[in-house]
Amino acid sequence: MVFLSSGFVASVLLNSAWVDCDIGVNASANLGSLVVASTVMATVSTSVWALLRWVTGRRRLLKPFLLTTATGVLLLWPFMAFWHAPDGYPVSTCPPDNVPPWWPTWLPL
Repeated sequence: MVFLSSGFVASVLLNSAWVDCDIGVNASANLGSLVVASTVMATVSTSVWALLRWVTGRRRLLKPFLLTTATGVLLLWPFMAFWHAPDGYPVSTCPPDNVPPWWPTWLPL
């Protein structure tokens, strides 16, 4: 469940950023990047979940769940900073640097 939810959230955020900045996921290279990015995010969060379950004990679920969720939220910033604009894609409708308008201004990409 952790694997699917974190990968889904990451891919939805990335897809929204690409659609808002007219990058889109129509090209096969962008779709491949979306799959790789969401898989990396899902794998990291699942590894954090497994580590926290091992540290806190198998019977406790709330603490690992909350810590994994917090870690996933913290990992979304570097995830978006790295993947928000494909390499070499020109700045078009989201200047400067293809940052979507809904992204918080206090958090740089």
